[in-house]
Amino acid sequence: MAKKKKILMMPVIHSKFNDKDLEDLLINKSRNLLTKKKGIAPSFIFLSGSFFDVKGFVYTGLRAWRGAVKPSHTDMGRRPLLEATFASLSVYLSSLLALQSDFYFAYDEIKEILLEKKREDLWAIVSEKLPFISLPPKEMYGSQASPISPYFVIEQDDELILGEIYPSAYLTKVISSIKTRFFVFFQYLGYSAFGFFDSLPERTKFGFEEKAREFEGEPTSENLQKYANHAKNLKEVLIALIEAHNNAYLGQYLIEDYELLLNKLLESEEL
Repeated sequence: MAKKKKILMMPVIHSKFNDKDLEDLLINKSRNLLTKKKGIAPSFIFLSGSFFDVKGFVYTGLRAWRGAVKPSHTDMGRRPLLEATFASLSVYLSSLLALQSDFYFAYDEIKEILLEKKREDLWAIVSEKLPFISLPPKEMYGSQASPISPYFVIEQDDELILGEIYPSAYLTKVISSIKTRFFVFFQYLGYSAFGFFDSLPERTKFGFEEKAREFEGEPTSENLQKYANHAKNLKEVLIALIEAHNNAYLGQYLIEDYELLLNKLLESEEL
């Protein structure tokens, strides 16, 4: 019987080196910060990455999601599809969310200017409309009337955005276990990280409206572990993940053509 043709390019190993102590600490710290009062933590995958070649994307991941597995040389089937899906989405969303952050700064500056000029009347109009939200491509909503954006912002500050991707991105059709699609997007010194969740986490430990501690030490694994171990919010865990990725302390994976999977997620093609 002929093998079914593979139409998706799954992630492959880019760097084998992995500091398990650092990985375990970051996962456990994240789980502790996200655990709800009843002792239940949402499943999550955190990713930080950078572009490689033209269509390639290299990323580092933290996985605490049932069914999520690390890609390997021997397992090139559908098992890493969950991770490939989130990695491809992070590439797609990063530019839109970076623009969202720029608009957030512009919105803040307009507020200061109008209040300084004693134009509370104009500020009341602007604050109601909040027009500074990017528009999605047509593929995200098909024949429906255009939503304001492909995601809903739940909470935002200068560094972190918590939101939910609209169902018009066909995640549930691709992976039936994804019932919800909550995410965070974090920016730090020109780098970024994503977190995806299967349910909405408690927001008290995200660090909204708190300035995250910068990582100022020598970027050794030991120093990153010390920094992360004292993390008071999710922002600081994501800073440690970004530093771990930039210094290749955790296993890195390459999606050679992220556009291939991404187009199918947006067009709802059968996989």
